[in-house]
Amino acid sequence: MGKVFDEEIISLKADFMKLGALVGEAVTNAGQAFVDHDIQKAEAVVTNDHEINHLQIHIEKRSFEMIALYQPVTGDLREVVGILKAVTDLERAGDHARNVARSAISIKGMQRIATVEEIIATMALKVSQQYDDSIESYGDADEDKAKRTAQSFDKKIDELYNAIASPSYQAMAKDPKIVSSAIIYLNVAKDLGRISDYSTNICEWTVYLATGKIIELN
Repeated sequence: MGKVFDEEIISLKADFMKLGALVGEAVTNAGQAFVDHDIQKAEAVVTNDHEINHLQIHIEKRSFEMIALYQPVTGDLREVVGILKAVTDLERAGDHARNVARSAISIKGMQRIATVEEIIATMALKVSQQYDDSIESYGDADEDKAKRTAQSFDKKIDELYNAIASPSYQAMAKDPKIVSSAIIYLNVAKDLGRISDYSTNICEWTVYLATGKIIELN
């Protein structure tokens, strides 16, 4: 394909990994902001979301341009298509991190349930770890790590979601004053669950990058 294309793909992948780092930071900070009741950190996540969106658009535009200009085949095409597909999952994970940050702001001053927030703290940490591992597997095109990451976190995240949902619904039934905060807990759990789903998607694109096969890992 030539030296110029090789340089272009290195640059494109560098931008993708930069986006991955930005989203990872948003995921971590949003979870911490909610658990720590840190409004300033939450507002920073919301404010910085525009940078994620801008870089996503740049990567998508450049990917399409490279396909049109160089018409890559086989492994070279996989590199570009893999990034083009995975970048959407990164941006959507960033959107859900922003939602968690907004929830941290919305719940301020409401009645809270400490036991539920402890589970949310655990779920946020696990989701952040899964996301980081998925991005690392993609950067290394490590098929085995991608498969391990998807399989090791999937059941844990589902269990944590249920552990948040059940007491939240019970609390709403017992005390009308807790309804608003319980709904926020449910929304946060859903957002964290979706970030986990997008991390699994990244693992699937890692397998595609390494083997050319499109598979489901959940």
